[in-house]
Amino acid sequence: MPTPLVTIAVPIYNVKECLPALFASLEAQSFSNFECILVDDGSSDGSGAVCDEQVRRDARFSVIHQKNAGVCSARNAGIRAAKGRFVVLCDQDDQLAPRTLEWALAEQQAHPDQLIVWPFTRSPEAFAAQPGFYSTTCFGRGETLRYFASDLFIYVWNKLLPTEVLRAMPALFTEGMVGGGEDFDFMARFLPAFFALHPGGGVRQIEAPLYYWNLENEKSVSKWQGNHAHYCQKQFTFFNRVKSAFAPFYEQEPRQIAQCMNRILRPVVFGLTLAKQNGEPASECWQSPELAEMLDWLRQNRWYTDFYLPLRLRCAPLARAMLRWQEQRPALYWKCYWLGYYLLARGWQRL
Repeated sequence: MPTPLVTIAVPIYNVKECLPALFASLEAQSFSNFECILVDDGSSDGSGAVCDEQVRRDARFSVIHQKNAGVCSARNAGIRAAKGRFVVLCDQDDQLAPRTLEWALAEQQAHPDQLIVWPFTRSPEAFAAQPGFYSTTCFGRGETLRYFASDLFIYVWNKLLPTEVLRAMPALFTEGMVGGGEDFDFMARFLPAFFALHPGGGVRQIEAPLYYWNLENEKSVSKWQGNHAHYCQKQFTFFNRVKSAFAPFYEQEPRQIAQCMNRILRPVVFGLTLAKQNGEPASECWQSPELAEMLDWLRQNRWYTDFYLPLRLRCAPLARAMLRWQEQRPALYWKCYWLGYYLLARGWQRL
Protein backbone atom coordinates (compact mmCIF):
# COMPACT_ATOMS: atom_id res chain seq x y z
CA MET A 1 0.00 0.00 0.00
CA PRO A 2 1.50 3.40 -0.99
CA THR A 3 2.04 6.07 1.63
CA PRO A 4 -1.37 7.70 2.08
CA LEU A 5 -1.78 11.34 1.15
CA VAL A 6 -4.67 11.83 3.59
CA THR A 7 -5.40 10.42 7.02
CA ILE A 8 -9.03 10.31 8.14
CA ALA A 9 -9.21 10.09 11.93
CA VAL A 10 -12.46 8.98 13.57
CA PRO A 11 -13.07 8.87 17.35
CA ILE A 12 -15.53 6.10 18.19
CA TYR A 13 -17.47 5.44 21.36
CA ASN A 14 -20.57 3.24 21.71
CA VAL A 15 -22.23 3.96 18.39
CA LYS A 16 -22.00 0.69 16.46
CA GLU A 17 -25.36 1.28 14.74
CA CYS A 18 -23.94 4.31 12.89
CA LEU A 19 -20.65 2.78 11.78
CA PRO A 20 -21.84 0.97 8.61
CA ALA A 21 -23.04 4.25 7.05
CA LEU A 22 -19.82 6.00 8.05
CA PHE A 23 -17.64 3.23 6.61
CA ALA A 24 -19.66 3.14 3.38
CA SER A 25 -19.17 6.89 2.88
CA LEU A 26 -15.42 6.54 3.34
CA GLU A 27 -15.11 3.53 1.06
CA ALA A 28 -17.04 5.47 -1.59
CA GLN A 29 -14.42 8.25 -1.80
CA SER A 30 -13.41 8.91 -5.40
CA PHE A 31 -9.86 9.58 -4.14
CA SER A 32 -8.63 6.28 -2.80
CA ASN A 33 -5.10 6.95 -1.48
CA PHE A 34 -6.09 7.53 2.12
CA GLU A 35 -5.81 5.77 5.43
CA CYS A 36 -8.55 5.79 8.04
CA ILE A 37 -7.57 5.50 11.68
CA LEU A 38 -10.44 4.42 13.90
CA VAL A 39 -9.89 5.21 17.57
CA ASP A 40 -12.09 3.00 19.74
CA ASP A 41 -12.31 5.01 22.94
CA GLY A 42 -13.18 2.15 25.29
CA SER A 43 -16.53 1.27 23.71
CA SER A 44 -18.67 -1.25 25.59
CA ASP A 45 -21.38 -1.87 22.96
CA GLY A 46 -19.36 -3.88 20.46
CA SER A 47 -18.18 -0.91 18.40
CA GLY A 48 -14.59 -2.10 18.81
CA ALA A 49 -15.44 -5.44 17.19
CA VAL A 50 -17.18 -3.65 14.30
CA CYS A 51 -13.99 -1.62 13.79
CA ASP A 52 -11.88 -4.79 13.84
CA GLU A 53 -14.08 -6.32 11.15
CA GLN A 54 -13.75 -3.20 8.98
CA VAL A 55 -9.95 -3.40 9.28
CA ARG A 56 -10.09 -7.01 8.05
CA ARG A 57 -12.27 -5.97 5.11
CA ASP A 58 -10.30 -2.93 3.95
CA ALA A 59 -6.52 -2.57 4.37
CA ARG A 60 -6.80 1.23 4.34
CA PHE A 61 -8.43 1.08 7.77
CA SER A 62 -6.66 0.56 11.07
CA VAL A 63 -7.90 0.70 14.66
CA ILE A 64 -6.48 1.93 17.94
CA HIS A 65 -8.17 0.51 21.04
CA GLN A 66 -7.72 2.67 24.13
CA LYS A 67 -9.31 3.09 27.52
CA ASN A 68 -12.14 5.60 27.58
CA ALA A 69 -10.56 9.06 27.80
CA GLY A 70 -12.93 11.27 25.81
CA VAL A 71 -13.24 12.59 22.28
CA CYS A 72 -10.24 14.94 22.62
CA SER A 73 -7.92 12.12 23.61
CA ALA A 74 -9.26 9.93 20.78
CA ARG A 75 -8.74 12.64 18.17
CA ASN A 76 -5.24 13.28 19.44
CA ALA A 77 -4.40 9.57 19.18
CA GLY A 78 -5.60 9.50 15.58
CA ILE A 79 -3.65 12.62 14.62
CA ARG A 80 -0.45 11.40 16.27
CA ALA A 81 -0.64 8.12 14.35
CA ALA A 82 -1.34 9.83 11.01
CA LYS A 83 0.93 9.10 8.07
CA GLY A 84 -0.76 11.40 5.58
CA ARG A 85 0.29 14.93 4.58
CA PHE A 86 -3.23 16.03 5.50
CA VAL A 87 -5.69 15.04 8.20
CA VAL A 88 -9.46 15.03 7.89
CA LEU A 89 -11.42 14.56 11.10
CA CYS A 90 -14.79 12.87 10.96
CA ASP A 91 -17.21 12.10 13.77
CA GLN A 92 -18.44 8.57 14.29
CA ASP A 93 -22.08 9.19 13.40
CA ASP A 94 -21.51 11.43 10.35
CA GLN A 95 -20.55 10.95 6.70
CA LEU A 96 -18.34 12.41 3.96
CA ALA A 97 -19.65 12.97 0.43
CA PRO A 98 -17.96 10.77 -2.21
CA ARG A 99 -15.88 13.55 -3.79
CA THR A 100 -14.80 15.29 -0.58
CA LEU A 101 -11.15 14.22 -0.67
CA GLU A 102 -10.87 14.58 -4.45
CA TRP A 103 -12.15 18.16 -4.50
CA ALA A 104 -10.34 19.25 -1.33
CA LEU A 105 -6.99 17.96 -2.61
CA ALA A 106 -7.53 19.55 -6.03
CA GLU A 107 -8.11 22.92 -4.37
CA GLN A 108 -5.12 22.47 -2.08
CA GLN A 109 -2.84 21.62 -5.00
CA ALA A 110 -4.02 24.70 -6.88
CA HIS A 111 -3.79 26.92 -3.78
CA PRO A 112 -1.12 25.45 -1.47
CA ASP A 113 -1.19 28.39 0.98
CA GLN A 114 -4.93 28.16 1.55
CA LEU A 115 -6.78 26.29 4.29
CA ILE A 116 -9.35 24.23 2.39
CA VAL A 117 -12.78 23.98 4.03
CA TRP A 118 -16.33 22.97 3.10
CA PRO A 119 -19.88 23.39 4.45
CA PHE A 120 -22.01 20.76 6.14
CA THR A 121 -25.68 19.89 5.97
CA ARG A 122 -28.09 18.37 8.47
CA SER A 123 -30.46 17.32 5.69
CA PRO A 124 -30.13 13.75 4.34
CA GLU A 125 -31.81 14.90 1.13
CA ALA A 126 -29.39 17.78 0.57
CA PHE A 127 -26.44 15.51 1.32
CA ALA A 128 -27.67 12.88 -1.15
CA ALA A 129 -28.16 15.48 -3.90
CA GLN A 130 -24.46 16.31 -4.26
CA PRO A 131 -23.61 18.68 -7.15
CA GLY A 132 -21.47 17.57 -10.08
CA PHE A 133 -19.34 20.71 -9.83
CA TYR A 134 -18.60 23.40 -7.28
CA SER A 135 -17.54 27.00 -6.86
CA THR A 136 -15.26 28.41 -4.16
CA THR A 137 -15.24 31.43 -1.87
CA CYS A 138 -11.91 32.79 -0.71
CA PHE A 139 -11.34 34.60 2.57
CA GLY A 140 -7.98 36.38 2.51
CA ARG A 141 -5.80 36.79 5.59
CA GLY A 142 -7.54 40.06 6.34
CA GLU A 143 -10.98 38.47 6.00
CA THR A 144 -10.71 35.55 8.37
CA LEU A 145 -13.01 37.19 10.89
CA ARG A 146 -15.64 37.21 8.16
CA TYR A 147 -15.10 33.48 7.78
CA PHE A 148 -15.52 33.05 11.52
CA ALA A 149 -18.82 34.92 11.32
CA SER A 150 -20.03 32.45 8.69
CA ASP A 151 -20.47 29.86 11.48
CA LEU A 152 -18.18 27.31 9.84
CA PHE A 153 -14.94 28.32 11.53
CA ILE A 154 -15.40 26.49 14.81
CA TYR A 155 -15.85 22.97 13.43
CA VAL A 156 -12.89 20.66 12.95
CA TRP A 157 -14.51 18.06 10.70
CA ASN A 158 -14.99 20.30 7.65
CA LYS A 159 -11.35 21.10 6.95
CA LEU A 160 -8.29 19.66 5.22
CA LEU A 161 -5.77 20.07 8.03
CA PRO A 162 -2.10 20.11 6.95
CA THR A 163 -0.14 17.67 9.07
CA GLU A 164 2.84 20.05 9.18
CA VAL A 165 0.68 22.61 10.97
CA LEU A 166 -0.64 20.02 13.42
CA ARG A 167 2.92 18.93 14.20
CA ALA A 168 3.91 22.57 14.79
CA MET A 169 1.19 23.16 17.38
CA PRO A 170 2.40 23.01 21.01
CA ALA A 171 -0.72 20.98 21.86
CA LEU A 172 -3.59 19.47 19.93
CA PHE A 173 -7.03 18.99 21.52
CA THR A 174 -7.28 19.80 25.21
CA GLU A 175 -7.70 16.38 26.78
CA GLY A 176 -10.22 16.14 29.56
CA MET A 177 -12.29 18.99 28.11
CA VAL A 178 -15.97 18.03 28.34
CA GLY A 179 -19.30 19.71 27.80
CA GLY A 180 -18.55 21.09 24.33
CA GLY A 181 -16.23 23.78 23.08
CA GLU A 182 -13.30 21.53 22.25
CA ASP A 183 -13.59 22.29 18.52
CA PHE A 184 -13.40 26.03 19.03
CA ASP A 185 -10.61 25.70 21.58
CA PHE A 186 -8.63 23.76 18.99
CA MET A 187 -9.36 26.04 16.03
CA ALA A 188 -8.48 29.19 18.00
CA ARG A 189 -4.99 27.72 18.41
CA PHE A 190 -4.75 26.06 14.99
CA LEU A 191 -5.34 29.24 13.00
CA PRO A 192 -2.32 31.18 14.35
CA ALA A 193 -0.15 28.10 13.76
CA PHE A 194 -1.46 27.86 10.18
CA PHE A 195 -0.70 31.49 9.38
CA ALA A 196 2.73 31.23 11.00
CA LEU A 197 3.62 28.65 8.32
CA HIS A 198 1.51 30.29 5.57
CA PRO A 199 1.75 34.06 6.23
CA GLY A 200 0.27 34.91 2.83
CA GLY A 201 -2.47 32.35 3.06
CA GLY A 202 -6.20 32.44 3.62
CA VAL A 203 -9.26 30.23 3.74
CA ARG A 204 -10.81 28.73 0.59
CA GLN A 205 -14.28 27.24 0.94
CA ILE A 206 -15.68 24.66 -1.47
CA GLU A 207 -19.33 25.62 -1.91
CA ALA A 208 -20.87 22.17 -1.64
CA PRO A 209 -22.36 20.38 1.42
CA LEU A 210 -19.67 17.71 1.62
CA TYR A 211 -20.22 16.75 5.27
CA TYR A 212 -23.37 15.23 6.72
CA TRP A 213 -23.96 16.11 10.37
CA ASN A 214 -26.28 13.44 11.68
CA LEU A 215 -28.62 14.93 14.28
CA GLU A 216 -30.66 11.75 14.57
CA ASN A 217 -28.10 10.06 16.80
CA GLU A 218 -29.18 10.58 20.41
CA LYS A 219 -25.63 9.78 21.57
CA SER A 220 -24.14 12.69 19.63
CA VAL A 221 -21.75 14.89 21.58
CA SER A 222 -23.77 17.91 20.49
CA LYS A 223 -26.75 16.54 22.45
CA TRP A 224 -24.94 16.05 25.74
CA GLN A 225 -26.69 17.89 28.52
CA GLY A 226 -23.32 19.12 29.70
CA ASN A 227 -23.13 21.26 26.58
CA HIS A 228 -26.11 23.30 27.79
CA ALA A 229 -24.92 24.35 31.26
CA HIS A 230 -23.66 27.95 31.58
CA TYR A 231 -23.95 28.33 27.84
CA CYS A 232 -23.68 32.14 27.89
CA GLN A 233 -20.39 31.96 29.76
CA LYS A 234 -19.02 29.56 27.15
CA GLN A 235 -19.76 32.13 24.45
CA PHE A 236 -17.90 34.80 26.38
CA THR A 237 -14.94 32.43 26.71
CA PHE A 238 -15.09 31.93 22.94
CA PHE A 239 -15.02 35.70 22.47
CA ASN A 240 -11.81 36.00 24.48
CA ARG A 241 -10.24 33.22 22.45
CA VAL A 242 -11.27 34.89 19.21
CA LYS A 243 -9.63 38.11 20.33
CA SER A 244 -6.46 36.16 21.06
CA ALA A 245 -6.55 34.23 17.78
CA PHE A 246 -7.17 37.35 15.70
CA ALA A 247 -4.92 39.74 17.64
CA PRO A 248 -4.69 42.69 17.37
CA PHE A 249 -8.44 42.25 17.37
CA TYR A 250 -9.60 45.86 17.35
CA GLU A 251 -7.33 46.69 14.43
CA GLN A 252 -9.39 44.39 12.21
CA GLU A 253 -11.84 45.85 9.68
CA PRO A 254 -14.84 47.24 11.65
CA ARG A 255 -17.53 45.39 9.72
CA GLN A 256 -15.79 42.10 10.40
CA ILE A 257 -15.52 42.95 14.11
CA ALA A 258 -19.25 43.66 14.14
CA GLN A 259 -19.99 40.41 12.31
CA CYS A 260 -17.84 38.52 14.80
CA MET A 261 -19.67 40.05 17.75
CA ASN A 262 -23.01 39.28 16.16
CA ARG A 263 -21.83 35.69 15.75
CA ILE A 264 -21.23 35.55 19.52
CA LEU A 265 -24.33 37.45 20.66
CA ARG A 266 -26.81 35.18 18.89
CA PRO A 267 -25.83 32.07 20.89
CA VAL A 268 -25.73 34.27 24.01
CA VAL A 269 -29.45 34.84 23.49
CA PHE A 270 -29.91 31.09 23.04
CA GLY A 271 -27.98 30.69 26.28
CA LEU A 272 -30.56 32.87 28.04
CA THR A 273 -33.20 30.37 26.95
CA LEU A 274 -31.13 27.46 28.27
CA ALA A 275 -30.44 29.34 31.51
CA LYS A 276 -34.16 29.66 32.15
CA GLN A 277 -34.62 25.93 31.51
CA ASN A 278 -31.69 25.05 33.79
CA GLY A 279 -32.67 27.42 36.59
CA GLU A 280 -29.52 29.51 36.14
CA PRO A 281 -29.73 33.24 36.97
CA ALA A 282 -29.70 35.62 34.01
CA SER A 283 -27.46 37.87 36.11
CA GLU A 284 -24.53 35.62 35.14
CA CYS A 285 -24.98 36.96 31.62
CA TRP A 286 -25.77 40.58 32.46
CA GLN A 287 -22.74 40.96 34.74
CA SER A 288 -20.29 39.62 32.17
CA PRO A 289 -17.59 42.15 31.21
CA GLU A 290 -17.42 40.55 27.76
CA LEU A 291 -21.07 41.33 27.09
CA ALA A 292 -20.53 44.95 28.17
CA GLU A 293 -17.43 45.14 25.97
CA MET A 294 -19.26 43.95 22.87
CA LEU A 295 -22.34 46.13 23.40
CA ASP A 296 -20.20 49.19 24.13
CA TRP A 297 -18.13 48.65 20.98
CA LEU A 298 -21.27 48.28 18.85
CA ARG A 299 -22.71 51.48 20.32
CA GLN A 300 -19.51 53.48 19.96
CA ASN A 301 -19.04 52.32 16.37
CA ARG A 302 -22.77 52.52 15.55
CA TRP A 303 -23.34 48.96 14.34
CA TYR A 304 -26.87 47.66 14.81
CA THR A 305 -27.69 43.96 15.20
CA ASP A 306 -31.04 42.35 15.82
CA PHE A 307 -30.40 41.44 19.47
CA TYR A 308 -28.57 44.63 20.44
CA LEU A 309 -31.61 46.33 21.98
CA PRO A 310 -32.91 43.48 24.20
CA LEU A 311 -29.37 42.76 25.41
CA ARG A 312 -28.66 46.44 26.07
CA LEU A 313 -31.95 46.69 28.01
CA ARG A 314 -31.17 43.41 29.80
CA CYS A 315 -34.58 42.17 28.77
CA ALA A 316 -34.21 38.38 28.63
CA PRO A 317 -37.92 37.74 27.82
CA LEU A 318 -37.72 39.96 24.72
CA ALA A 319 -34.43 38.42 23.62
CA ARG A 320 -35.82 34.89 23.99
CA ALA A 321 -39.04 35.86 22.22
CA MET A 322 -37.21 37.38 19.24
CA LEU A 323 -35.09 34.27 18.90
CA ARG A 324 -38.24 32.15 18.90
CA TRP A 325 -40.10 34.47 16.51
CA GLN A 326 -37.19 34.40 14.06
CA GLU A 327 -38.20 30.86 13.11
CA GLN A 328 -41.83 30.61 14.16
CA ARG A 329 -43.19 34.12 13.51
CA PRO A 330 -40.78 35.93 11.17
CA ALA A 331 -43.17 38.84 10.49
CA LEU A 332 -43.24 39.66 14.21
CA TYR A 333 -39.48 39.27 14.46
CA TRP A 334 -38.91 41.79 11.68
CA LYS A 335 -41.36 44.25 13.23
CA CYS A 336 -39.30 44.16 16.43
CA TYR A 337 -36.09 44.45 14.45
CA TRP A 338 -37.17 47.58 12.60
CA LEU A 339 -38.83 49.10 15.65
CA GLY A 340 -35.59 48.79 17.59
CA TYR A 341 -33.59 50.20 14.69
CA TYR A 342 -35.74 53.29 14.23
CA LEU A 343 -36.21 53.97 17.95
CA LEU A 344 -32.64 53.40 19.06
CA ALA A 345 -30.20 53.07 16.23
CA ARG A 346 -31.46 55.13 13.31
CA GLY A 347 -28.52 56.19 11.24
CA TRP A 348 -26.40 53.29 12.46
CA GLN A 349 -24.89 50.79 10.07
CA ARG A 350 -26.77 47.51 9.88
CA LEU A 351 -25.31 44.03 9.44
